[in-house]
Amino acid sequence: MPIQKNSKESRSFTLSRDKTDKEQRTVEIAFSSEEEYKRWWGIEILGHSRGEIRLDRLKNKAPLLADHDTRDQIGVVENVRLDHDRVARATVRFSRSARAEEIFQDVLDGIRTKISVGYIIHNYKLIEERDGEDVYRVTDWEPYEISVVSVPADDTVGVGRELEPKPNQNQTKEQTMPQEKKPVENPQTKSAQEVDVKAIAKEARQKEMERIQEITAIAESFGKRELVEDAVRNGTSVDQFRAQILDTLKPGQPVDTKAGFIGMDEKEVKEYSLLRALNALANPNDRRAQEAAGYEFEVSLEAQKKSGVQAQGILVPFDVLGRDMTVVAGTGSATVATDLLASNFINMLRNRSAVMQAATILTGLTGNISIPRQLTSSTIQNLAETEEMGTSDIEFGNLELSPRRAGGTVPYSKQLLAQSSLDIERLIQNDLMTQIALKIDWNALNADGTGNTPVGIRHTTGVGLVELGADGGAPTWGDFVKLETEISIDNADVDNMLYLLNAKGRGYVKTKPKESGQAIYIADGNMINGYNYRVSNQVPSNLTKGTGTGLSNITFGNFADLIIAFWGGIDLIVDPYTRKKEGMVEITADQFYDVGVRRAESFAIIEDAAL
Repeated sequence: MPIQKNSKESRSFTLSRDKTDKEQRTVEIAFSSEEEYKRWWGIEILGHSRGEIRLDRLKNKAPLLADHDTRDQIGVVENVRLDHDRVARATVRFSRSARAEEIFQDVLDGIRTKISVGYIIHNYKLIEERDGEDVYRVTDWEPYEISVVSVPADDTVGVGRELEPKPNQNQTKEQTMPQEKKPVENPQTKSAQEVDVKAIAKEARQKEMERIQEITAIAESFGKRELVEDAVRNGTSVDQFRAQILDTLKPGQPVDTKAGFIGMDEKEVKEYSLLRALNALANPNDRRAQEAAGYEFEVSLEAQKKSGVQAQGILVPFDVLGRDMTVVAGTGSATVATDLLASNFINMLRNRSAVMQAATILTGLTGNISIPRQLTSSTIQNLAETEEMGTSDIEFGNLELSPRRAGGTVPYSKQLLAQSSLDIERLIQNDLMTQIALKIDWNALNADGTGNTPVGIRHTTGVGLVELGADGGAPTWGDFVKLETEISIDNADVDNMLYLLNAKGRGYVKTKPKESGQAIYIADGNMINGYNYRVSNQVPSNLTKGTGTGLSNITFGNFADLIIAFWGGIDLIVDPYTRKKEGMVEITADQFYDVGVRRAESFAIIEDAAL
């Protein structure tokens, strides 16, 4: 049963004036240990073995605060250490501000004697159940500030031991507060109500820990760890936090994240052979081929377990897809240089696409995700002094994303797959990713939601439309400006919007004058109407309208509001039978992904451009 939410079970350390240097304005303190603490979700033990505590943030001039108030910094953490007695200690230095001087004097006078720490939980494990309470050991945690406190730190928090947390917005009061037990006739028999309350409480504790872990993982993957504390304290849901993160990103900002990786080290990545895996799938009755690819099959199982994706063939994790394979000439040998940049896989896809280069990319997802979005605003009224105010509701919706499969099939000879060449590894990997990139990119712009496809930009309800005529027409300078106006009317315009054209469109804007008879063209270098434009033949040029044929699409907008999400790695399916008489094997490469538009108002299109 969780402790009562408002109980004050404090944790603190006592400052020792013997370890105070008045001239240098420093104090040596102990700020954490493995002492057990009761939280509302159970008993917590902060691990203090090597590898269980991350001290880098404290070592990087972390703040010394007054009462955990981030607006009240009174000093800085000078150095940090973890001693053999499993106590974390630090030396803090007080600033010379009037506020810091006041508190430092209180420390010297023995008035302020308590220390507390704020931290983030990254990982934990349930080690036992004791007297009806779960006991957790936090095996990965990160202190980020130290405070001098006037009242000993409150223990009942989710992220640190300094502040009272708000319950998760999805939890009821009954789930976070202990229930009064009703007396029962037989003291040896527990009532059904009591059992239910315990089950609910345990589930609530587990969900809260999972919420904290997932929020922390998302924040770290986008380099936004400073947002974690408020999100945990305010009971922000994972979906709401993901929406907050997306709002902080710049359009087209690449995602450099290890989310979705299974944790292979450099040596393990080097040992992985895509050719061994494919050769084993192409020769299912060859015992030696199966044994040779045992490591690759083991990696596939781990990748499926981590991502929640059930592969039809073999799942190649992002760890392998992220490697940069370059052949280095030497004395009769070649080596593989492995660079585990998490963004490398996505960058390889981006280089072969148009829409994806500017979209917001989410990787390493597990399960379906839902991103909140506001659909309507409240109404502000002009009222007389005593006039009754009407009500207006703000309507919210959700962008739902779930795994879909996209990819392509490429034939290779059995002889090629039997090779053990780094050049062949690179050729096949790049070839397969090209197929995937072009398919996902095409769907992000053009898919209409039928046949297991997502809904791309062109078919998203609410996207602005500029029409050129009953049978289409040649776009003018004014029509390009109208695209911007469509977005501006909905207050969705931003500085980083861009135009997307096909090759015919590029030729058109470079040769079409803004006004007849002038040598000033619609395209000004690589800009149109003050915005960049991008060219891709993924943009259709075979549209029809009325009697018009061969018409083209022109898309304009804030492509950061296009979300492309990835689950797991690449699923490789090998068909050794269809073309066996030719000695060919067909390899289908699938990527689990989805596409969605956060705000339809961020885009406007022309569908009938005669170029």
